[in-house]
Amino acid sequence: MPIYRYYCEECKKEYKMLMSMKDEDPKCPECGKKMVKQLPRIQIKSNTGSSCSSGSCSGCSGCSS
Repeated sequence: MPIYRYYCEECKKEYKMLMSMKDEDPKCPECGKKMVKQLPRIQIKSNTGSSCSSGSCSGCSGCSS
């Protein structure tokens, strides 16, 4: 089973949980509200060898776009 990151918009807390792909999104352990699954962070390498951890270019010196 993979580990997913969830965020509670009510408590503003992030949790990592071991979940089956078939499971419904869990409820927050603090407040009981339904949590939102976070997208995985991806790392993009440019031709210069630097990397962006945000997954999108924001004009850093390592990006060529």
